Amino acid sequence: MKENLLLAVLPRKERERLEPHLEPVTFDKGDVLIEPDEPIRNILFPYDLVTSTIQVMSDGTALEVGLMGIEGMIGIQFWLHQKTTPTRTLVQVPGSGLLMKASVFKREVMDKQSPLNELIASYTHAFLVMTSQVAVCNRMHEMDERLSRWLLLIYNRTQREEFPLTQEFLAMMLGAHRPTVSTAASILQKAGFIRYSRGIIKILDPKGLEAGACECLGIMEAQFDKIFDKSWIELARRERQAE
Repeated sequence: MKENLLLAVLPRKERERLEPHLEPVTFDKGDVLIEPDEPIRNILFPYDLVTSTIQVMSDGTALEVGLMGIEGMIGIQFWLHQKTTPTRTLVQVPGSGLLMKASVFKREVMDKQSPLNELIASYTHAFLVMTSQVAVCNRMHEMDERLSRWLLLIYNRTQREEFPLTQEFLAMMLGAHRPTVSTAASILQKAGFIRYSRGIIKILDPKGLEAGACECLGIMEAQFDKIFDKSWIELARRERQAE
């Protein structure tokens, strides 16, 4: 069974209790899951899709402040008792997950002594560390380092060597101009780390990308390890091998 990690580590009895309230879903690239200042109606536990949380400014410019995949959930603002949020969450890499209506989530998780609450608390802390680290990274590090870090964040969550990605979208994610991102992508391609063609990026050398990424990658991913008291990436690999 395709399983999100927060759900996978729950005690069996609790996981079985929540099962009737979880709906298998798939989403396409660009699907919007949360709109700014609109009610949060659903909670999503991703499996092989990746979402981006984006801050949109009044002039239309946007910047990614965090991303979510198999290690977490979409809707932590609701868990924090907020009905809306100023950010937009959209699907960056298409895939599948498990959906729970927000009203049901409040009744079956938030208002009960569910062990999922403790996991979500740890995940929320890790996500907040990610958002703050993104701000530091965008200010302090070179574009090729930031691009390597970003690509590995996606790769770690999907374990896919190939995924669709336009330079326009990537520039928005990294808060940079397209020519700057294009130059950085060219550097990584010449190094043999990636191949980019017609809106498709293929990861050729994950270890090379890791060596070229800034320190922010390790800081971010280490926070998610703390949720599970082990490498969340290895845990995700085992979940996928068990399909």
